[in-house]
Amino acid sequence: MPPSLVFIALASAALTGCGGAPHGPAGPAAPEAASDAPAQKITDAKPEAPRGPDPDLHRPPQRKLLDIDWTKVTLTDDAAALAVWRRIAPTGADWDDKLQEVPAQAGRPLALAVLHGGQFLCTPPATGDCARPAYEVDAPAETAGFDDPCLRRLHALWSLDQLEAGDLPAIHDALLGIAQLPPPESQLVEAAIRAVPETDQDTRLALLARGWRAGQRDLVGGALGGFDEPHLVAAVHDHHIDPALDILSAEGDRALYLAAVNDGALAPPARTAAIGDLVALAAASGPDAKLPTDLTAALVTATRATDCSVAAAAARALAQHSDRRFVPRRPRTASTAPLMRALCVLASYEALLGNDEPSLVPDYVPKRGLERMTITYDPLSDDDPDGDGDPHTSHTAELVPRAEAVLPELEDLVRAMQHCTGTICVSDDHEFRFVWQRSGGDTLLSRIELADRPPCTPAAPSSPKP
Repeated sequence: MPPSLVFIALASAALTGCGGAPHGPAGPAAPEAASDAPAQKITDAKPEAPRGPDPDLHRPPQRKLLDIDWTKVTLTDDAAALAVWRRIAPTGADWDDKLQEVPAQAGRPLALAVLHGGQFLCTPPATGDCARPAYEVDAPAETAGFDDPCLRRLHALWSLDQLEAGDLPAIHDALLGIAQLPPPESQLVEAAIRAVPETDQDTRLALLARGWRAGQRDLVGGALGGFDEPHLVAAVHDHHIDPALDILSAEGDRALYLAAVNDGALAPPARTAAIGDLVALAAASGPDAKLPTDLTAALVTATRATDCSVAAAAARALAQHSDRRFVPRRPRTASTAPLMRALCVLASYEALLGNDEPSLVPDYVPKRGLERMTITYDPLSDDDPDGDGDPHTSHTAELVPRAEAVLPELEDLVRAMQHCTGTICVSDDHEFRFVWQRSGGDTLLSRIELADRPPCTPAAPSSPKP
């Protein structure tokens, strides 16, 4: 046997003698399965100590502030409810937390007692020329008690949320009292209005009328949208709530608009707007349309209105329809009062003229012209060039030819003419002084002084007593 065959035979015998099962040919090694977990980092750090419970998830029970067994409390009337309020003893620091512990069945009688007690005026309106207006209601002091008005108003807001629809008769008078709170209070007044269903338009209008008289103009104007036409008419006619005119129309409510022209309780802008709407309605009937007789009569009456802007608007409407009897003219008198009244109407009338229309001022001015003195105020000036002893003021004078005479700072002058004492009229920004002079039997406007008003410097608040 050849040597190679002898080797193969011996190798086969050796394998058979080992008793192992025959294997197939070896294939490539299978790759190890990749692990999704990151390799563990071997460190010498000690294991973390066990954590305590999460304070946000395992809060300890809140300590109760009220030591009241509500099962033994009987709230039969306001006196009993007020006795419980004394036990609650809310303050500006804890009132909210304490009221959260009041059970629902006790909330309603406690609320009624608060509302019946009133006393919710926290921040009165500012008074005085330089008083800082208050825009927000003061927060109660932390030590404020149950009788403090600033804390009581917060209790009133809470109380209105505790009531039911059937409680309206019981709180009717309380709501009327809240509605007449003046600005800066608005949140509580609005909550009182919302407490009345929109279907009860009589009660809601009564609240709005109180609020309107108290100065809650914006709030009341924004609450008119849900009223039907008869209640809107009543709002204007009975309560003089002029924003209701903006919802109505001169065409659909012409009689109301005619009455508004001479309703002295309405704001002058509403009356002049009514004049404009009625005149526009008449003009819509044709280019040559005349004013209706009833409108003409209303306008003639309005030319005598106390408010100069209303008188001027009526005179202007009549003049534009060929009736110039009421165009403001200088009265032939030496008395200052009618001269100042004529000048007041003239200022508002001049504001209505077109750019191509001549001014009426020259009729009030002497032939030599109108002297005009301007006094400007500069709070930063240190010089005194005009020698008046005040470094903050400077005077300039000019003589305006009669044909060129106009009223200075016309828009502000119109505002100032609403606040006149004798021949001095004052706005927030200027002081106007008018000098009248007898000339040839007439009294004419010879001089106007226009002075800047210094900025308001409110008095410093008094120091609290030790």
